[in-house]
Amino acid sequence: MRIKSLSIQVIFTFMMLTLIMCIPKEQSSDDAAIALFLLSSEAVNSEGLNCKLQEQSTITQGSPTTTQVNATSTRCWMLVSLERSGIQLGSNEKDWDLRFKRFVIGTNSGTSGSEKGAACDTGLTDFAVISVANKAACNTESNFKIDSIQSQDGAGFGNVNDSANTALFNWYNYNNTTLTAKANVYIVRGSNGSSLFKLQMLDYYSSAGTSGYPQFRWAKL
Repeated sequence: MRIKSLSIQVIFTFMMLTLIMCIPKEQSSDDAAIALFLLSSEAVNSEGLNCKLQEQSTITQGSPTTTQVNATSTRCWMLVSLERSGIQLGSNEKDWDLRFKRFVIGTNSGTSGSEKGAACDTGLTDFAVISVANKAACNTESNFKIDSIQSQDGAGFGNVNDSANTALFNWYNYNNTTLTAKANVYIVRGSNGSSLFKLQMLDYYSSAGTSGYPQFRWAKL
């Protein structure tokens, strides 16, 4: 009986030791800091997938259509579908045509997106004359540009090392702390690879004078 009792005691002790070894260690402050850093890095590097879109918005009105985008975030892309009347899209949707982050503009192509978007500078400034029959410099397919990594070293305004469309990257002039839209008319090819839209940037400021609100007029060709 004593041997049996001893055996039971040994088994019980072994089970208790196993249970103790399986209890996870309390996460150290260093581990917590590393986890927080990784989470923050994921949010910053996820191309806006973790952004709270309710903090952003678009306003679309008039004819031709004028759209103003809240692109005030320095890390979140605002996605816009011209094909769907200029509405804001959720970050998990794939059929966006333009995206905005501050003064940086991208099309759904190249390093910015997986679809067939592109953009071209017509070389003209009269929005009304651009049509299916008159696309000026954009009659040539080779003049449509897809997105790539673009860099800009401040120049008194802002540093950029981000994915953007080369045709739309210099859509503004900057002088005496103020960004002013150039009059250039662009043609944007939608994400589906067939829809074309003429676009002219108008402003970068809200009615209250806050920066990060690019405004443009556009129409489908």
